[in-house]
Amino acid sequence: MLANNKYNTLPIELLHKKRRQNHNVQKQKWTKFTYIGKETRFITNLFKDTNVRIAFTTNNTTGKCLTMEKKTPQCKYDKSEVYQLTCPDCKMKYAGHRKAVQS
Repeated sequence: MLANNKYNTLPIELLHKKRRQNHNVQKQKWTKFTYIGKETRFITNLFKDTNVRIAFTTNNTTGKCLTMEKKTPQCKYDKSEVYQLTCPDCKMKYAGHRKAVQS
């Protein structure tokens, strides 16, 4: 398309050449570590001179911090998709309503 419209095709050719060269490089492997502090950094530095790449994760996520209280339906109002989240630290509560998913 570039050649048909009289544009320079050299940049595209260079990209294709570079891409072919990258396919010959050994693929890197990935592993994940739960980050807990300087100890995690010490352990992951042992992989510095290998082809293993490091990804850090955490256990401190919003979903794990907030708990969802689910009760068994007892009346028609319990089936209304109203929910309540309770903070595990301060015990404050948030009530909300889920929209019905239409399929």
